[in-house]
Amino acid sequence: MEKSKKSCLKCKKDIAETDLHKIVIYVVQEKFTEHHYEHVECPGKFTI
Repeated sequence: MEKSKKSCLKCKKDIAETDLHKIVIYVVQEKFTEHHYEHVECPGKFTI
């Protein structure tokens, strides 16, 4: 059974099952609207 793909809202890369990630949920007027996933430490958002 294939698991649904999660992709990061910030960097648009796929989030692997082993990657730390958070779910971002929007609730408008007490109604659940949509949700997104982000990496906890989003790769590509830091410069070296």
